[in-house]
Amino acid sequence: MSASSFSQWVSQETQQYLNTVTETLAADKGFRSDFKIGNIDPRLNLTKCEIPLTFEFQGDPLERSKNTIKVTCHDKKRWSIFVAANINVYKEVWVASQTLRRGQRVKDSDLKRAELQVNQSRQGYFINKHNIAGMTLRRSIQAGDVFYPGLLLPPKVIERGDSVVISALSDTISVQMMGEALSDGKLGQQISVKNKKSNRIIRATVVSKGEVTVPM
Repeated sequence: MSASSFSQWVSQETQQYLNTVTETLAADKGFRSDFKIGNIDPRLNLTKCEIPLTFEFQGDPLERSKNTIKVTCHDKKRWSIFVAANINVYKEVWVASQTLRRGQRVKDSDLKRAELQVNQSRQGYFINKHNIAGMTLRRSIQAGDVFYPGLLLPPKVIERGDSVVISALSDTISVQMMGEALSDGKLGQQISVKNKKSNRIIRATVVSKGEVTVPM
């Protein structure tokens, strides 16, 4: 095999591998993708592999578009070469349908779908709407901006001064009493609560709107 035909053969095998990768991404995860491989040195004149080549990305293609693929022949005359590849992966994600202010609570009507190149996104993204709706914005965003995890805060379900039910729980018994929230609280957050009967201040965990729990 001549050097030029060797490089053409490896290029064709790598493209066939990447075709399989893009088909798998579409079938398994709903991603759309395209790719382009770099030129293989036409001076390479290695032995054509008599068994199927193996291919290994040197970086996660879902995290970066510029990548390198290690192509290996495990035949008697073993060899490996590295092939540069650009693979672009796209997915429909949730973006803002309009400009939204910092501190605003996100509603379903504030959301729309748009395609994002996910392996160029450094901040992340959301596929499921229920992870966004009802959350509060850390900062203002413009129409078309992508919702990402660091942008969102869970909403307050208890505000300072609210009357709350304090549930004291053990494995065998549950006791409830009335209290007053001494600070704002989000789900899962610990806040200070005053027992209205004893005036004792305790730390309790917010479990729902108007309800906190303490271990007994």
